[in-house]
Amino acid sequence: MNNRIFDMVTELMKNGRLPHAILIDSGSAADRDELALYIASSFICESTIPCGICKNCTKIKNGAHPDVIVFDPEQRKEKVFKVDFVREIRADSYIMPNEAKCKVYILKNTDKMNASAQNAFLKTLEEPPSYARFILLCESRAALLETIMSRVTPFNLGAEDRKITNEYTDKADELANKLAAALTEVTELNFMRLASAFEKDKDMLPLTLASLQLIFRDAVAVKTGSNITLSNYSETSNQLALKFSLKTLITLVENTEHFFSCINKNANKNLLITRFCSVLRSTAYGG
Repeated sequence: MNNRIFDMVTELMKNGRLPHAILIDSGSAADRDELALYIASSFICESTIPCGICKNCTKIKNGAHPDVIVFDPEQRKEKVFKVDFVREIRADSYIMPNEAKCKVYILKNTDKMNASAQNAFLKTLEEPPSYARFILLCESRAALLETIMSRVTPFNLGAEDRKITNEYTDKADELANKLAAALTEVTELNFMRLASAFEKDKDMLPLTLASLQLIFRDAVAVKTGSNITLSNYSETSNQLALKFSLKTLITLVENTEHFFSCINKNANKNLLITRFCSVLRSTAYGG
């Protein structure tokens, strides 16, 4: 299991800030399943952090909880995640929970959703019942539409393939915060100076993008009147929300997700860094 992601999720649980729609990608299938069940237990368990011993937690571990529903096309001997499955999920989501305070849907192999299924699922993500929670699992987020990605909070399990220390991830988080703050400045000099760090250490780019995306998502939340934020840099998100329109903030989220997808597709990082700087600045100021 990716310890950094596990710790991040646990911290969100402690603060009651887990979002209603989560994407878990990369890593092994076993690790994705483990994290999904941990998050599902948090939604269902009466404790802030899953206790692992109550009736709800025990049922989840045994795969027998009626309010934790798993959809997997492979178990249904299907090669794709059909639009019929999405319609089934949507219909079921409007049925009240049986035992718990909410219902959790774990959707496996969501990268096998075709465009029709994703567009159908988008409606459920946009206007879910208050008690519905969704956990999407996939090997790679690259196949998911940007409209889907803009409505889920992603956790990438692939980052622990190399030796990534807490100090290194903290450094990436701080760089993301500084880049986001620099976007509020009219001149681009500070932003370009900060982005030059990727030239020296290209491995920092995906970690920084993941953190930057959370900051932009928080700015969207603030702009729409929410006081629930996920990153550790709410002050910067507030600055962004004051500076930019909702449309611009949403575009920043989508662009950041696009660059993350490009990394998953093994795009040339040198070209990606140059494009990243240009697109984010032009999004912010229409240049």
